[in-house]
Amino acid sequence: MAALASGVAGGPPGGLYRLAGLFGQVVAMVRTSYVEEVSVERLEQGAMAALVAAGDPGGAWVGHGQFPGFLEVRRRAVPAFGVVLGIRSSYPVVLQVVPGSPAERAGLVRGELLESVAGEPLRAQPLWRAEVRLAEAERRGEQVTVQVIDRWLRGKRAVVLAPGAVQVASPAVEERGKVVVVRPTALGEEAAPQLRQALSSLGERVGVVVDLRGVVLGDRQGAVELAAVVAGGEVEVPLARRGGSGGSLRARGPNRSWKVVVCIDGTTARAGEVAAAALKRAGATLVGGPSYGDTGERQAVPVRDGTLWLATTWCLGPDGKGLIGHGLVPDEAVRMREGEDPVLARALEIAGAGTQRQAA
Repeated sequence: MAALASGVAGGPPGGLYRLAGLFGQVVAMVRTSYVEEVSVERLEQGAMAALVAAGDPGGAWVGHGQFPGFLEVRRRAVPAFGVVLGIRSSYPVVLQVVPGSPAERAGLVRGELLESVAGEPLRAQPLWRAEVRLAEAERRGEQVTVQVIDRWLRGKRAVVLAPGAVQVASPAVEERGKVVVVRPTALGEEAAPQLRQALSSLGERVGVVVDLRGVVLGDRQGAVELAAVVAGGEVEVPLARRGGSGGSLRARGPNRSWKVVVCIDGTTARAGEVAAAALKRAGATLVGGPSYGDTGERQAVPVRDGTLWLATTWCLGPDGKGLIGHGLVPDEAVRMREGEDPVLARALEIAGAGTQRQAA
């Protein structure tokens, strides 16, 4: 993608001349063959969004006039109404709902798809459009109605989001016999010290389950530091960039001898995915489904008529492959069932019966 950005900004390299010609032919055929006329602006937005997503699924192309609003939502520590979105099947998908947030009070659930915001259809639209619409409504202090597709794809319903305070809580710690269940909300710089303090008051345990489903918020270093608190010893996650190494993220935690099991699924993304990768590299067992597949750190690249938002570095998984466009694969795949949580049940079983691991 870096080569693409430089090519668009400074003139297309050899292979892109053919691509430009092909694009022109497709535009002409679409405009003359479709039943209803399609505007060039709509075609341009769709083509650019798809082109960027092909190389960087979390990337974006944003027109000049829209970039200030885009950058504002990207800089927020917590998105509008406390709902974190991703993309699935061409729709925005709810990856995380912050506990106690307006999104939770309205009944949004991770894994649900957003069909529209304030009447604006969202299918096949850039993700940032939905994020900007929500941020604008929150800033004006207005309620906004979103049409939601049930996570089991059985039907739709309207959800009304009302502005309200959003406060990120400390990691939740629950004792289940000799196993501790940890549920973080955000993996920022405060999460690891908070968890360390919570774990220090517990007695002897044989295992810990870290539930990273629906965990997205935070930063990569905070994620690795939390992983070190849980797993103990030296924890490291390598970084990559186009053309070579991007260094690594490191942290050290107290000595541990318990079994670590991590719950993941398609709503484990960004900081949550980095934490899962760090714990896996430290010997943890992953249970659930494949993670989302985005650990990229991005920056703006100005081009003609707009800005590209592209990953400059990304984390490598335990297999040495980049966690961007490809998520973590669980060691034990477990499918969710409505009204049950077999993923957590299996994780508790493994953690409770697992052999104690000596800390590195």
